[in-house]
Amino acid sequence: MTSRGPLAPLAGVPGLPGALARAALAALGQTAGLVLLAAGLAHAVARAAGTADGALLPPLALAAGGAALRALAGTLGELAATRDARRAEDALRRALLGRLAASPAAVTAAGGPAPAAVLATTRLADLAPGLATYLPALAQTLVVPPVLLVVLAATDLLSAGLVAVTLPLVPVFLALVGLATRDGTADAARALDRLAAHVAELVRGLPVLVGLGRAADQVAALAELGEVSRRRTLATLRLAFVSALVLELVATLSVALVAVTVGLRLVHGDLALATGLTALLLAPEAFAPLRALGAAHHASEAATLAAAEARAVLAASGGRSPVAAASPATDDDPRGAGVVVTGLTVRHPGRALPALPPVDLALRPGELVVLRGASGSGKSTLLAALTGALDPAAEVAGTVTGVPAGGVALVAQHPRTTAPTVADELRRHAAPEPGTDAVVAEAFVVEALARVDAAGLAGRDCAALSPGELQRVAVARALVRVRRGARLLLLDEPTAHLDAASAARVAAVLAGLRGTVTVLLVTHDPALAALADRTVVLPGAPAVPARSAQWSSSAPDDRHCADLAVTGGTTAGPTTTPAAPATATGALGWPRRALVRAVAAGTASAGAGVALTAVSGWLIVRAAEMPPVLTLLVAIVGVRAFGLGRAGLRWVERLAAHDAALRAAADLRVRVWRALAAQGVAADRTPGSALARVVGDVGLVQDLSVRVVPPALVAATVPVLAVGALALLHPAAAGAVALVLAATVLGVLLVHRRVDAGAAREEGALRVGALRDVTTALEGAADLRAHGLAAATAADLAAVAGRRAGAAATGARAGALGTGLVVLGTGLAAVLATAAGAAGGLAGPEVAVLGLAPLALAEPLTGLVSALQRRGALADARARLDAVLTAPVPADPAGPLPAPAPVREVAVTGLVAGWPGGPDVLRGLSAQARADGGWLVVRGPSGAGKSTLLSVLLAALRPRAGRYTLDGADTARLTGDAVRSRTAWLPQDAHVFASTIRANLALAAPRGALAGPDGEARTTAALAAAGLGPLLAGLPQGLDTPVGAGGTALSGGERRRLAAARALLADRDVVLLDEPTAHLDPPTAAALVRDLRRALAGRVVVCVTHDDALEQPGDAVVRLGAESAALAA
Repeated sequence: MTSRGPLAPLAGVPGLPGALARAALAALGQTAGLVLLAAGLAHAVARAAGTADGALLPPLALAAGGAALRALAGTLGELAATRDARRAEDALRRALLGRLAASPAAVTAAGGPAPAAVLATTRLADLAPGLATYLPALAQTLVVPPVLLVVLAATDLLSAGLVAVTLPLVPVFLALVGLATRDGTADAARALDRLAAHVAELVRGLPVLVGLGRAADQVAALAELGEVSRRRTLATLRLAFVSALVLELVATLSVALVAVTVGLRLVHGDLALATGLTALLLAPEAFAPLRALGAAHHASEAATLAAAEARAVLAASGGRSPVAAASPATDDDPRGAGVVVTGLTVRHPGRALPALPPVDLALRPGELVVLRGASGSGKSTLLAALTGALDPAAEVAGTVTGVPAGGVALVAQHPRTTAPTVADELRRHAAPEPGTDAVVAEAFVVEALARVDAAGLAGRDCAALSPGELQRVAVARALVRVRRGARLLLLDEPTAHLDAASAARVAAVLAGLRGTVTVLLVTHDPALAALADRTVVLPGAPAVPARSAQWSSSAPDDRHCADLAVTGGTTAGPTTTPAAPATATGALGWPRRALVRAVAAGTASAGAGVALTAVSGWLIVRAAEMPPVLTLLVAIVGVRAFGLGRAGLRWVERLAAHDAALRAAADLRVRVWRALAAQGVAADRTPGSALARVVGDVGLVQDLSVRVVPPALVAATVPVLAVGALALLHPAAAGAVALVLAATVLGVLLVHRRVDAGAAREEGALRVGALRDVTTALEGAADLRAHGLAAATAADLAAVAGRRAGAAATGARAGALGTGLVVLGTGLAAVLATAAGAAGGLAGPEVAVLGLAPLALAEPLTGLVSALQRRGALADARARLDAVLTAPVPADPAGPLPAPAPVREVAVTGLVAGWPGGPDVLRGLSAQARADGGWLVVRGPSGAGKSTLLSVLLAALRPRAGRYTLDGADTARLTGDAVRSRTAWLPQDAHVFASTIRANLALAAPRGALAGPDGEARTTAALAAAGLGPLLAGLPQGLDTPVGAGGTALSGGERRRLAAARALLADRDVVLLDEPTAHLDPPTAAALVRDLRRALAGRVVVCVTHDDALEQPGDAVVRLGAESAALAA
């Protein structure tokens, strides 16, 4: 146990006294059944051996009744404990989800959206099973040893004394090992959190990594995190398994001591055989609850830690919010909300200048106010303050009044969705309450989509939307909220990624809302700004100079020489990844040798347990015949050997199985990431879906494979060997045992089919699905909170968790019934074997072997119950992972050529392209861009194929017809990695990773290339070229300044310019720019374009844009349309 005491894992269990009382009552029933079973078998064997008078039937009937009572009490106790444990888990999860959905500070306290989601789902999912095991074990520890000591004292005082002397050693070892494993468990949990956060960041930034050719480089970091998690988990398990070994040895040696003293007294005629057998059968059961408590404590330690962390998150204090509730005077104004901002200032830690200088602002009801200012002046920060989305670490001063609670509609700069499809997303915001009229809500959805010309998007997967499509959906979502009564509409650059026609529709929508809702609009779009009733200009951040520092690549002139041409991907320094097993066991990925070692050790351990019980029985009965002591020495040595062997082999089996599973999971995790990286921009980049695969399903496979494969094989082997050995003594008795065991297994299968009925599979799927949904909800929590949907979303997530808990409870019932059948079956097998042996005229020692050996088969057969329950969930998890691993990726040529170097020309001729399973998006496109000419500027409405063209140029999508060439070399003969080694891409939504400015820029070059003074100078020059020189100069920590999750410590424009600097540092021949001036004010945008043209002189540039200012004389312009594409010079 740990220093926190034996009740620590039960903290937070509702009605703990009642739960303990029920568990104690069940333990008392099990103990009574055990005493009856032991006494019945002991007297039956004694009568069969001729050392006691009487018929066999009464003691056998007593034993059968004891077995039934023990099975019934155990089943009822397990069901009650499962119900109590589920209540505790559900209550804690509901509270945690509500807090996470409502409070950014709670998410921060949990480590971010991904670790918070893992805590609320994956880690807390082990709480109920852990409590359901720990609660009965604690009750049995409180009940069984005292009761058995009393029974032993009444039966054989010396045996009771020996047990009483050695029994206290077990809690001492439990306490020592608990102290040693506590820190290891916490380290393992932190490693899992880091892994989850890393995976979420990688998936969010996958377009950036693909665009820089760095996606494959992340394998090393992911493998390293997985290896750290594996080592720490295995170290904790090794210590826990050693503790189990020590406890097993203490109990074994104590029971062996009892057996030897009983045997010697039987030899000398000082003890009756029935008394000695009863003592021998009861002595190990006095230690069993303590061993079970130790195992349950170690098994539940991670869940207990998760529960403690969840309670710490619930207690975390939030950052100061400047927003006060709307005053009654303005609550009923039909024109909208009246909002007053007074002296509002926001400052991020580590920043010399405030993110939002002091602002005073009054919004009158129904007014449309445009908020303008230079990039970085604090416009998005002001909107975050109004919606309660500020970083909890930010220092906030000032007040905001009049913001209607739940009455805000928001179009964020980077909108997040939380539903699978567009229609589902809008329905969620149109009908937040269960009683909402569904017909009216559906009408709002249809109307809103039509007003932004997005009706065709209704059935689309939200994860597959382009930034422009996502922006239109966000505007439609805000319209739905306005129709639902929102009185304050906040918009942050709603047309930044839209073509002219779509932007005009948004402008028309805003014009139509005038006077019906208060609107605060952040925009650099002159057409939108013209709608303003009033314009407020925020005082700017330091102005961007007209000419920034001169930037040029520091790469050597021969950077394109042949030995640097890559065809297998650019690497960031040397990497090491787990090698795939040479001989893997099916889809599990276990090395065959590890599987054989685990199963062999498990079989030998269970066999040693059967032999220990049988030989101990033979020894006692043979000793009662008072032979010479020397004739018993072999049996005495055998008892010791089997006892020690059972404990040692069990340790080997558990360690081998878990090590193999952890290694296979680490390898599988890397292979899943490789598959996602290979899919590139076509991959599902929703952090929730990625976490569900890379963390959820991989973890499920790791956990379930240990519980399914070795136990099933051991359960299939040991009973067969045991029955075969018994057949050598008495075939009829062995046949009876075989029939009862076969009936038991059939009963377990029937329970699995009828009671479980796929509940375990459903529980596994819902568990992984909950991780996906909670991650998605927390990623989009800012939008949900702004719309007043945090509580409803938390309730929806809790309902999903409730369905998972219900499925788990059904599975637990099936498991309890199956375990009860095993206990009953092995007990009846022992009774029948004893009767058959006695009727067959066998000597007493042989009858003891026949009667006691079946009892030891309960442990391996219980493993079969668990394996049957979990095999379907294991297969489902593997199927979901296989869907990722086998997803189609652009095919590389069989005999690839090296990429040309340097690349001076990019051309497409007669290009036809489309996404797998979809129609042609580009048809007959011909265009050319040269390094010694102007840029190739690509224009066109949303859906015309601009993103498809960029995907073709990145070799993330292969042409269906036509040619794509680099310096005349057909890319059909080049690998995708070879093409990307010559290309850098600045995506529309260029993710900024949750790290420092330096680390974000370091992604642009191989590992170490930007280190040292020269690298620092290149990095600083690139930032200056992107217009971030003044920002860098004002940061006390310089390049080592953290940028926050998703770059929240930077403004939208600053994030965009940081991404541009990263593309400059990549130093590639071909640069693809996707809306490089989005979210920038006109002067900053002009300065950035001017510096980009200077920095990219002599390179091939393809620029996708809706910004007319990007076109310059000498550029080639491609205007994509619905039917065709034409090239204009």
